[in-house]
Order: sequence, then structure tokens, then C-alpha cells
Amino acid sequence: LDINMPDMDGWAVLRTLKEKGLTEGMKIMMLTATTEIGADIFGLQDVVTGYIRKPFTNDELSQKVRKALGDQPEGMETPVLESERKGLRSLLRKRDEKGGVEEARTSAKMFELHRGFSYLVKETKPHRSFEIFVDQVTHNIPGLCVTRQHPTIIRNQWGLEKTPIIWLSNQLGKVYVNPTNIGILSDTIIRFVEKSGDSIVLIDGVEFLIVNNDFDKVLRMVHHVTEAVMENRSRLIISVDPRTLETRELALLERNMEIIEAEEARPHQ
Repeated sequence: LDINMPDMDGWAVLRTLKEKGLTEGMKIMMLTATTEIGADIFGLQDVVTGYIRKPFTNDELSQKVRKALGDQPEGMETPVLESERKGLRSLLRKRDEKGGVEEARTSAKMFELHRGFSYLVKETKPHRSFEIFVDQVTHNIPGLCVTRQHPTIIRNQWGLEKTPIIWLSNQLGKVYVNPTNIGILSDTIIRFVEKSGDSIVLIDGVEFLIVNNDFDKVLRMVHHVTEAVMENRSRLIISVDPRTLETRELALLERNMEIIEAEEARPHQ
């Protein structure tokens, strides 16, 4: 059911159907081109099965329908390296066992990010993205970091001790993901978001993913992740250097995301 329709929007149609008792036993998916649902869903949470982000491909639609019907959705990428999958699951499992939340700071949070929103930070270096990310995870918000930089460097530079860090690298290991296996990367991020709920994910290295795949494939992965973030009321930060993308590519990434210009991303007062 498309939310954006003339005369009567999708929410009004759904509310009318519910009032007439016609939604009993139905699976209803809402089509949306935005990350902001707002207050329109109040009173309708029990009849909305999920959301499908526009634009979408036939494969993405098929996966969503199968999931809504209780069937196992097909993976985005085949084949995937089972060793990588096991390693990433182990990483998140250890995070759960050890309580993977950084020690909370006593100072007030500097940046305020809205739950369910995705943010695109335009910067030549991912400094501001990490500033925002660290500010969140040191205020009782579980985080997951995906980066092109070595985890040891990230931990030393930003003082992260418990936050799980996934390294985008061509090497194999427990905390590595080959950049061509974006299906397993997407699956790991979505699992984290679904389990953690009020959380935050940072993706640093989207340019590296594009180089090793193609832009459309990475864009589909971003759509999957932002959709999960919206549904689970999490938060997503993607750092990108605008100089590395064509105008069309940057515009597609910006769509349905909040934009932060690095020089404008000043601490929340």
C-alpha cells in the first residue's frame, strides 16, 4: 500500500480498512520513499507488517514478500564465504557476552541524532563521522563500526574498547569482510540493528565498496540497511567523500538521507 497517493494517502486508506474490520489476517506492507514515518502510524502498528523503500527492484520486492509470508528470503549475494559469516557472528556474539557498550561519559551528549534516521556525512576524511559516532556510543548507545581502517588504529585513535569493528579488507580473518561480499556485510549490519534496536552504525569506506563492486549494487545494500534502521528505530552514519562520486551517484546516495556537511556538523548546543 503506497503511503503517497492523491486524495487519500495510504495511512487514511489503511485506517478505513481497519475500522471496517477488513485488515484481519492480512499482511500489509507500506511503500515509502522517506525514512520519516511520523505520527500517522499511531493506532496502526498492529496491522503494518513492514515497509518497502522506493525505488526497489523486483528481487527486493520478492524478498520482502517472502519474509512477510514467513518464508526464508534469499541472500543478496551468493556465494558468500562461510568463514567470514562465522567470524562476524562470533564478533557480535562476543560483544553481547561482554556487554559491548562503551563506558558512559558523564558529560552531556554533543550531537543529537534522531532514531530511525540515516545520515550522510560529506567530508574528505571521516573525522566528523567518527566524532559523532563516538559521542553516541559513549552515551549508552550500542554501536557497530564498519571501516576501511585497521581496527587497532581506530581503537587507539578514538578510545573504543568494546564496540565491534569490522574491517573492509581483502584479507581473511575474524573481523575482516572482503569488500566484494556486500551481502554478508549487509546481513551482519541488519542483524545487529534488529537485535540492538536503539543503536548506531557507522559505515566508513563506501567508496571502497563501490570500487570493488558497482555503484548500483552498493546502493541497493544501502537501501536495505537504511530500511532496517528505519524499521528498528536505530541510527546510521555513512561517511563519503563527494569528490569520489559522480553527481548522479551522490544524488542517489543523498536521497532519503539527512545530509551533514562536515564543516557544518557542529556539536549540538
